Amino acid sequence: MEKDLVTGNLRMEDIINIDESKAMKLFRNRFIRYKKLVEEIGDEAAFEKMMEKYPQQQQALMGTFIDNNTLAQGFKKAAPLLGLMGFVMEIVDISQNGTDAALEIQRVCPVLSIAKEYGFAQPCHVFCEMEQEATKRAFPGIKAAILSKQAEGDCVCVFKYERPTKKVIASTTSMQSVFTQLFNRIINLVGLVPSLINIGVKMLKMR
Repeated sequence: MEKDLVTGNLRMEDIINIDESKAMKLFRNRFIRYKKLVEEIGDEAAFEKMMEKYPQQQQALMGTFIDNNTLAQGFKKAAPLLGLMGFVMEIVDISQNGTDAALEIQRVCPVLSIAKEYGFAQPCHVFCEMEQEATKRAFPGIKAAILSKQAEGDCVCVFKYERPTKKVIASTTSMQSVFTQLFNRIINLVGLVPSLINIGVKMLKMR
């Protein structure tokens, strides 16, 4: 673990040992390594150097959660791991029209507070942009985009991921979706009762 922490890499076998303290050390060492590489070979080459093993790692780590799940289901299963590293996230399933898609909403970015210590105005290029590029290289067909950044003054970070819906997942998701929609409709209608009564009372007073 210590050897990998020096380079900012995280291996599958290290996952069971990760905690916020070790994660922060990993984050700091990634900044250190990237800054050194930029000084030696420039930004573009430094980015590619950092990416050398990243897609393979992403394929092993992220693939464990999303290969046999929808993106939303996989991200929800991965959330506890990211929680150990200091992230606080919510997942929204936005799948429709043959597209498996999810929004990852990060309420807390543990990297943001330490970026300036290493001369970076924001951590996005060294972390989130690299993460998404590794994801696209590891999983051809996945589209990834950053919709919102705390580093630029937004209240949360929002990432969108999408890919064509897999047939096996699609049938299961479709059944779950119909049940979920029906259940949510019933809950929402019940929840509207007090508001509808309140509206009715106000309208009666207006007569």
